Amino acid sequence: MKISRTIGNSELLKHHLGPHPIIRHYLERMNLRGVILGALGSGHHQSIDHAEVLAVLIHNILVSRGPMYRIREWAAGIEPEALGITVEQLPCLNDDRIVRTLEALASERGRSVFFRLALRVIKNFEIDLSRVHFDTTTVTFSGQYATSHAEPKIARGVNKDHRPDLKQLLFGLSVASDGAVPLSHHIFSGNRTDDSVHVINTNSLRRLIGRDDFVYVADSKLCTKKNMGHIADYGGLFVTVMPRTRKEDKDFRKLIRDGAKPVAWSTIHEKPSARRATDPPDIYQTTSAGQEKSEEGYRIIWIRSSQKMAFDRIGREESIRKAEADLHEFSAKVGSRAWQKPKAVKERVRKILAVHRATEYFETRIATFTETELRHTRRGRPRPDDPMVKVRYRRIRLEATKNKDAIRRAAREDGVFPLITNIEAAAKRKILEIYKYQPYLEKRFELTKSEYGVAPIFLKKPIRAVGLLHAYFIAIMVSSLIERQVRAEMRRRGLMKIAILPEGRESSTPTTPRIMDNFARVEWNEFHEGGRHVNFPIELNHEQMQLIELTGVPITLYQ
Repeated sequence: MKISRTIGNSELLKHHLGPHPIIRHYLERMNLRGVILGALGSGHHQSIDHAEVLAVLIHNILVSRGPMYRIREWAAGIEPEALGITVEQLPCLNDDRIVRTLEALASERGRSVFFRLALRVIKNFEIDLSRVHFDTTTVTFSGQYATSHAEPKIARGVNKDHRPDLKQLLFGLSVASDGAVPLSHHIFSGNRTDDSVHVINTNSLRRLIGRDDFVYVADSKLCTKKNMGHIADYGGLFVTVMPRTRKEDKDFRKLIRDGAKPVAWSTIHEKPSARRATDPPDIYQTTSAGQEKSEEGYRIIWIRSSQKMAFDRIGREESIRKAEADLHEFSAKVGSRAWQKPKAVKERVRKILAVHRATEYFETRIATFTETELRHTRRGRPRPDDPMVKVRYRRIRLEATKNKDAIRRAAREDGVFPLITNIEAAAKRKILEIYKYQPYLEKRFELTKSEYGVAPIFLKKPIRAVGLLHAYFIAIMVSSLIERQVRAEMRRRGLMKIAILPEGRESSTPTTPRIMDNFARVEWNEFHEGGRHVNFPIELNHEQMQLIELTGVPITLYQ
């Protein structure tokens, strides 16, 4: 949008572009406009259609997330062409128009949008579909949402943001192992459990990918007889981690803790630290001491990670420290008027240890002792010659000591986690590498909640909240495609790092938000004075020119 400064008869017009030409280029490659118009139509022939409204919303999410009632104000400072709209359409870009697009996106007509969009992305960007990773997160809502009855329902459930007091929706995301590009998503009711969504998700992925032999990777909630059996029955492959509630895991940990039979570990993989080059590498080991087959007949691979060993040790020490501090504080109250009954004291101790997960690390007992006190037998002010008697009181005190043997036994299983899979031919290291890609999917959630601010959501109608989550899915897809393109082009050109971070610092893993930051101030100016008209073209620095080449965006968009 033109921002003018007038002095006398001269005028300076600024046209802000920022990173928006890059985003628009990728939206066009995805054919977002064609898909939206084909599924939702234009929106009752309004001056600005659903596709244009949604595109502007995605621009806003990726660059500077703001409230909907301020999007028109935000868009007024940007060259309309960069957003894919015209100056005449700008006044129509209000919060009412945006939520109507969100309602259309969450309607029955919008169901085909994401299937068609994913097919377009898979074809145009040549996404490798041999492996798909799935995970869920919760999106928190502030408000009662008493009218939320239709599926997906905003309700209370197990909140992953540690806000059990608020209602939520469950957001499931499936990404390809090729750049962690989102392929599909599901929005479930907030009280839905993670183990109940995998059958629905795998069936939708089979329809999208068009075959059954892809590897499906998920967290421990996949490890149920029903979920694994469903995948095996249609000829699919899976890799997941076995939860600690399984008998196979309990038996192996008991074997390690008892120490009666030494467990031999052999190194299968060594990964450099992702944080600092000076940090020790993460060493992965495996053993054949545990069960090789699960109860269902699937392959079990026992893994021990040196990095997880350190995390487990630190976590245990922190739990012991906190529990010890709470027990010490509570022990000072034992024997007082409120804590005289041993049964109440035992229950309180049990809760303290359970909260800190330190039950096995402490030995506690309630000791009874007698306390003697001299008392005068006559009421009133005592005299020197008044008779006195000894009064004995029965008191209790709490004694707590660390169970050093239990702590030592627990340390033997630090860093251990079992993987379960129906892939029989692959080496153990290969199965480990497949599962260790899962954190890239978790990074998508982290980026969405930090950079893009997906939660908490403040929308009156539940259907609009669902529509906004659909818009976020498209924004995540655009973000991941930009990131994938840049990193792939860096590998092709042999670039180990590029200067993309503040203060000119280099990064080997550039992310889309940092790419966007480098174009935040890009604009071109024109000057008018009397009959003179002068254009000042965009002057891109070396880093910006390099990023444009890496993103594959035509340089003409910035000329």
